[in-house]
Amino acid sequence: MDVVRLPKKYRDLCGVLTDGGEPDPKLFDAFREKFPHQAAAVEAELAAFRMDWETVLEKTLVILPFLREWYYSNVPAQQMTLLAFAARQLGREEEAKTAFIKERESLLGELPEADRRSPYYTFAGYMLEYLETGTMPYDEELRYADPEEPRTVEELRAELTSKERESKAGRQKLLNLCCLYGTAADALALYEELAGEGTVLTEMWHRYAVQRYLYLGDREGALRAAERWGASRLWAAASPTQVRPVCFFQHPMLHPFLTDPEVIGRLQGSGFSQDKGAVTS
Repeated sequence: MDVVRLPKKYRDLCGVLTDGGEPDPKLFDAFREKFPHQAAAVEAELAAFRMDWETVLEKTLVILPFLREWYYSNVPAQQMTLLAFAARQLGREEEAKTAFIKERESLLGELPEADRRSPYYTFAGYMLEYLETGTMPYDEELRYADPEEPRTVEELRAELTSKERESKAGRQKLLNLCCLYGTAADALALYEELAGEGTVLTEMWHRYAVQRYLYLGDREGALRAAERWGASRLWAAASPTQVRPVCFFQHPMLHPFLTDPEVIGRLQGSGFSQDKGAVTS
């Protein structure tokens, strides 16, 4: 199966959607006709942030056998996650399981040797487990706790060189040390300081912030960190068809937000920001 590369006019169409705009309906109709699987992926993402689980399931079931048309495997992983998540919302787990089993059998028929099984085969297995047990690969995020003997910020800062203590890179190193060995409160204080200064933070830092805010019982703080994650547009780097931050669905700690009509609207809107990472309040 060949990787599909979209012409510029369809990449631009996806860009309009990513920015929260409305594309030319005739152009979108042409997109559906010429690239039905890519158009279906876009429509599934849009539907997910409307909580239209019927459409999400319909579109993702259509494209499941064609996910190798994307070059990077994180896009198929996100689409599989949407499929499984929508099926659970609708109580149609058995239908989704059947589809995943069939796809795994097809993939195994192409590459039967165990050491050559594709990431698609492996991830479909993760989704079968999720449909059966409710457990996802990132479930460990739900079990965060402060270290039994946390180290203080000053103790961790002492591990930096004098040059690192004065630089943003050094402070990000300190944030990493706080996340590993310090308390959630100390890590979040430094995260907020860096974010407030407009420091470009990777997806990992926003994810850690959401996790630690939830641990402390601060739902609004967690949502604010998720909005920063959305505004960063780091989720849209692999394909033009990534028009919404559907990577959020891969994180069980965010699932309560993604089934709340008001909150999911905030998360969708954060991705429309033209000032990347600008959510500061």
